[in-house]
Amino acid sequence: MLIEFKKWMLVPLAFFTSLCYSQSTETSENKIENQLPLLNPPKETKASDKKLDFLTKKASYAVLFVGDYAKTFSSNVDMNGNHTTDDKASDNGFYLRYVRLQAKFEINKITAQVLINLADFKSNPQTRVLELANLKYKANNYLSIQAGQFRPYFGLEDLYPADILKSYNWSNQYTLFGNNGWQSFQIGAAVFGSLSDLKIPLKYYYSFVNGNGKNQVADSDNAKHHMFRLEYKLGKYLNLGGNVGFSRWDGQSAKAYGADLQFEKKMSPTWCLAFDTEYKRGSNLNAYTASKLVPKELNDYEMQGIYVIPLVRKIIDADKKIGVEFSFRYEYLENLVKAGNPLRIYTPMASYILGEDYIGKLSLVGLFVDYNKNIPNSAQYDYNQILLQYQIRF
Repeated sequence: MLIEFKKWMLVPLAFFTSLCYSQSTETSENKIENQLPLLNPPKETKASDKKLDFLTKKASYAVLFVGDYAKTFSSNVDMNGNHTTDDKASDNGFYLRYVRLQAKFEINKITAQVLINLADFKSNPQTRVLELANLKYKANNYLSIQAGQFRPYFGLEDLYPADILKSYNWSNQYTLFGNNGWQSFQIGAAVFGSLSDLKIPLKYYYSFVNGNGKNQVADSDNAKHHMFRLEYKLGKYLNLGGNVGFSRWDGQSAKAYGADLQFEKKMSPTWCLAFDTEYKRGSNLNAYTASKLVPKELNDYEMQGIYVIPLVRKIIDADKKIGVEFSFRYEYLENLVKAGNPLRIYTPMASYILGEDYIGKLSLVGLFVDYNKNIPNSAQYDYNQILLQYQIRF
């Protein structure tokens, strides 16, 4: 009788054990399937699944640390590019760009992810810190649905996580369009998918968001930003993308549109060549709101920009996945097409890399900023700067 009783006691113990599962590591902020291969985040390698009837659960975690040391070589311009006339600006110093923690949880076809940037606590954290917080349901390759806080799909840079950027930081175009609700982190929903299973090399994305930034209590008006993106694979190494967006602002029609081209090819076992270029034009809603003119037309407040960035990678130790990279980004940006202050930025960059997916990276960056006209005591002022950037991710 004693032996039979002990066997019976093992039943709940076995049931409890079946509920346990292990964690794995993964590092994709906005993972899009079938991206160009060499810059993809690593796939999960040590994930164990738990099956309970029809449920499969999985969890993964990631950490990204990026810091800079900056030195400005222009008088009266601080390390952040702000001009002052009081000779009190600090022209050099260390800077934390990202201390990101990410968690992703999957149950069957549903994925929940959260991403926070602890480096945002260095300044006023209001509307900051929390970057991603969303749910995604993948019905099949043709259809996925996403809701919450995420980056709407409106350009090349919306498809990259920060840790695999081809330059030291996002383009100024991305920042400007993000501040106007067309890019960067927004609250809303999206539908996207791929037609590759039908032998059609086409991806589609539709995003509709509040358009007033991340971590907001509510939408600032009843209008939503609607954005469409199509990607067509022209060949094995070449992708073409097109974007269009529209909204309502102050009773007027707002719009944005653009096109981008992406090329990447492994020329040999140790050499890789890549090239990105992107153009956008759209309504500058912030500039329109700040204007004191009455009456005013939204069509008079448009922004536009273009950037090109070639990149060459050389693997110097294939076994240890050690290599070097060289890139050069040229960017032209107009905050206002009419009566604005055009900006040109030249950014050469040399990097020592560990792993094709940038598990570790040490970069030397030159930043040469040129405005059409300098505005004293503002961020619109010419300056030259050198940065040393270091990156580690787990």
